[in-house]
Amino acid sequence: MADFYFTDRKYNQLGIASTDELASSSVIAIDDIGGQEGDYQSVEGGYRSYSATLHFSPDQSAQVKEMTNVGNFVLFKGRAGESVWTTILSREHDPLAGTDTFVAEDASIDLINGTVGAYAASSAMTIAQYIELFAGDSGFVIGYNEIPDITRTLKWDSDDSSILTRILSVAKQFGVELSFRFEVRGLSVIGKYIDIRKHIGGNKGIYLRVDTDLNKIVTTSDIADLCTAIAGTGGTPDGGDTPITLKGYQWVDPNGRYVLGGDGVLRDPVALRTWSRLLSNTNTNPVDAHITRNKTYEATTQATLLQSVLSDLEKFNHPAVNYEVDIAKLPDTVNIGDTVYLVDEDEQLFLSARVLELTYSYSNESGTATLGDYLIQASQVSAEYRALAETLAKQNKGQDGKDGIGIQSSIVTYQAGSSGVSAPTGTWSDAVPNVAANQYLWSRTIITMTDGSTSTTYSVGKMGANGADGIGLKSSAVTYQIGTNGTTAPSGTWSSTIPPASQGTYLWSRTVTLYTDGTQNTSYSVAYQGTNGAKGDTGPQGPPGSQNVPMTYVQTAAPTGTIVTNSLWWVGATMSSVTALKRWNGSSWIPDSIAQAVLNIIELNAVTINSAIINSPKINVPFSHAVINESGILSSGNLTLNGTSYSIDGIIEDANGKANGQKYHTELNPDGMSSYITQTDGITQLHTSRISMGVLELSDLVSGLGDNATYNTSSLDAEKIYQLNNVSNTLWQGVSLLGWSGNAQSVTPSKKITDCLNGWKLVWGEYSNGTFSGTGIRETEISKTSVLKYPGAGRILSIMNYGNANCSKYVYAYADHIDGNTKNSDGAAGGVVLVGVYEY
Repeated sequence: MADFYFTDRKYNQLGIASTDELASSSVIAIDDIGGQEGDYQSVEGGYRSYSATLHFSPDQSAQVKEMTNVGNFVLFKGRAGESVWTTILSREHDPLAGTDTFVAEDASIDLINGTVGAYAASSAMTIAQYIELFAGDSGFVIGYNEIPDITRTLKWDSDDSSILTRILSVAKQFGVELSFRFEVRGLSVIGKYIDIRKHIGGNKGIYLRVDTDLNKIVTTSDIADLCTAIAGTGGTPDGGDTPITLKGYQWVDPNGRYVLGGDGVLRDPVALRTWSRLLSNTNTNPVDAHITRNKTYEATTQATLLQSVLSDLEKFNHPAVNYEVDIAKLPDTVNIGDTVYLVDEDEQLFLSARVLELTYSYSNESGTATLGDYLIQASQVSAEYRALAETLAKQNKGQDGKDGIGIQSSIVTYQAGSSGVSAPTGTWSDAVPNVAANQYLWSRTIITMTDGSTSTTYSVGKMGANGADGIGLKSSAVTYQIGTNGTTAPSGTWSSTIPPASQGTYLWSRTVTLYTDGTQNTSYSVAYQGTNGAKGDTGPQGPPGSQNVPMTYVQTAAPTGTIVTNSLWWVGATMSSVTALKRWNGSSWIPDSIAQAVLNIIELNAVTINSAIINSPKINVPFSHAVINESGILSSGNLTLNGTSYSIDGIIEDANGKANGQKYHTELNPDGMSSYITQTDGITQLHTSRISMGVLELSDLVSGLGDNATYNTSSLDAEKIYQLNNVSNTLWQGVSLLGWSGNAQSVTPSKKITDCLNGWKLVWGEYSNGTFSGTGIRETEISKTSVLKYPGAGRILSIMNYGNANCSKYVYAYADHIDGNTKNSDGAAGGVVLVGVYEY
């Protein structure tokens, strides 16, 4: 049971809601069992949100509507007893359904709605200084700070980030996690804190096992991103001209595994021995043929670039393994950020995972979680792989000390025995045998240690003897007979059917029960059939009835006989099957209707509307697990028609209906149409398109997430399409040397270069004996961009003549024409003429 207190922004109480069904009638009922409802917490998001639905009667509607006004506060106790303070961000109030659904978050509108601009720190600052800089006017102060002395010099180019997004970005770059904490006195919040933790949650040693707490663990593996070496390129330092690399940087791996070469490439010899293409039965330890990736980073120092490259190589030097965990029951003691252990003994799979998202329902008193940060426990790492890494490390670090003694293996076997004191001497089996009554089942456990020593333990249980058979019910028969009194059972024939009883007689029933030991039991019951009573006195005469009252008929055939004017005929066998309404006008049945204004329809189901006009400011169509493509991908969300806007908002799901984190939005309005889909973080837009006033804008994610995302963006309008459609059009044809000793000559294409997509393409041919030979075709281009920047500047166009001799034409390009030069006929250039100009 949980209670929720609603206040206005001055902390004046407006009402109480409770999940307790036995609460006072003055308390509003609340539940959080809807699809997206509950107390939601996220490690990455930092914030906490609560969504639920209030259920109210008509006379409570006004109070509930005031309670859930956006901006109001909701205070409650979390499952661990902590005070939670949230601000209502949105609500949907439906008086006909008697429901009010709201969404509230604990980060407050100061952090969510407030924005900050681009910022570059001039010197290294602590995380507290950054958060106070961005959130200093939000009412929040720094609470716990586990890294007070660490500093960073950070920079943000975005100029429209919310304060919440910015401080979460600060936390990410410091490698910590944030949470919000509140100090509440009565219904007032007297302290709002941002806690800075190295790691939210803890390790309580909680194990979740398949077939008990888990339904299954699905493992997927791929090597799409695998590499054994990375050549990293960083950013360009301030004052520098070129991006940095690791060439010339001196570094030795303290663990002896990774090697940084003089060429700036970081290599992993251990992974190479598994993935080199030179690996064979005759070359079991290859030292060449690395799988090398070139990657770009933002680091502007070699030290930070090395750490980025090393982090990626550790991530990609082995197959990527992911796990999908289907949780059957989440223990109540699991909190956000906690580490739990996952065990599938049949598959010999032992993992640790972290609770990255947690949703708790106070109505059901149960929670669901999203797990991540999976780690294979040490026993699952290939022994050969570990040995190879340790061998390479010893080459740089010297020999290790003596190993400690640990458990190498554990074997459990079973055997039936006749004694509960002495272990049986027969053959032990790994399958549990059948044990006879009064015999004993023995189990033996042999533990082998890493130093070769063993220990053996036994346990024993007795199989009890079968008990005596019990007495059960074999059959039961009920028969009937009429009797003359209610005291003594009749002695005639009993019948299995009930005989008719006349007035003043008795109906007897007899039940004979037979048991499995041969005994039986007989029981009787009796009922009296009463006589008719004396006739009562005549009642007073009623008032005279009216002969002109309209009647209502419900039948399939038209009513006949004397019918009063304005009588109504519902055409149908029953009201649930009515197909029309007609009214008697005194001579015939005519179609009639009911005004919509007098209808109070609470809910319509399975309705088909034909030839109707629907006037509504908003139409909402929710959909769940709808198929959106041929591969079986599903989606859940809402289609909304709201005034001038038609939009679809939803999430992407796999074929089993599980959300993968992607969200999408498509909207059509008078300005045009826009659409986007996000990455699996639900925030970073992956693909975006927009059509507005004749312009198509497209954007695709190149790399990064959130504030660090980079995009390729382009646009297309009618002019560009016109230019594309006219590429290769002929703009000039003829024969011109573009200059000889007596005339510089010029060419004027039919379209200016500024009206072309990219510029002009010039086509040249062989010139011999004063004519164009029709062969020796070659092409050169004049770029629109360069003409706009250098109009009328001299240009050298390099051409090879028919005799493979290099020559050139010297021209002057303008927006609307090309001027030649009097020397363009000298030497080899005189053997080449311009025969065409084309748009490109």
